[in-house]
Amino acid sequence: MPFSKSEMQEELFAFLSGFGSNVAQLYGMSSHAWTSREAIEATPFWKAVNEMYDFGVMGIPSEELYPQGHFYGLYAELERFLLAIDTQPMESYLKRNKNKPPRLALRAVQTAVARMVLEDGWRENDHGGRQYGTLKGDMNHLTLAEVALLANMDERSVRNAANPKLPDPLKTELNGSRTMVRPQEARRWLAGRKSFIPTRPYTGTRKLELNIDLSTLIPAEQIQKILEEAGVLEFDLDTEKLAEFLATMKKAPKS
Repeated sequence: MPFSKSEMQEELFAFLSGFGSNVAQLYGMSSHAWTSREAIEATPFWKAVNEMYDFGVMGIPSEELYPQGHFYGLYAELERFLLAIDTQPMESYLKRNKNKPPRLALRAVQTAVARMVLEDGWRENDHGGRQYGTLKGDMNHLTLAEVALLANMDERSVRNAANPKLPDPLKTELNGSRTMVRPQEARRWLAGRKSFIPTRPYTGTRKLELNIDLSTLIPAEQIQKILEEAGVLEFDLDTEKLAEFLATMKKAPKS
């Protein structure tokens, strides 16, 4: 159900300050840098969660989160961290320290992941892949729970809306043993829900992403020759460095 950014921030601050105090104690350090509001709001953690709220809940893209993008890096790490925090052993630990998991922040993050997939982007964490097998996880499909997050509805209502006997049901498909929704179908169905907030257009720059090892497609010697002809005498075949190089290369004028 809908929740405000300020509600999420207050719950998240309470969690981070309490958790920070516990960590500082374990490390034998001063807790000020882990617990003060100013310090917490300056962290990449805080900034990224707020950015994910804007994108996921409100549909506002940014330089890092936009349609047809990739949910990776710090954003994927925060998703993994918050999911790990929201487990029974961790909840018991937090409860003993008068703390609790920041579930609104987790919902914001999960909604951001769902919106990324909805807009033909890619998630980093395929949570169903390990359990259900390669290509039978979540990757480029949405779960009914994710559709519910985007629609601001409960999962049971979305599951009922997928009843094929209805005049215009949400069309689902089995991926392994899981009921999943293709992004294009989710967009169609969500467009008719008043509670759904559409994604705003993104007009900013898009980062170059190169997530393949070119040496598996082109022999290393050929890549090296191409780079030498471009004036690059020394270059290792590191994907990130190659992406940076390609981003700065200018096409030579045609003769």
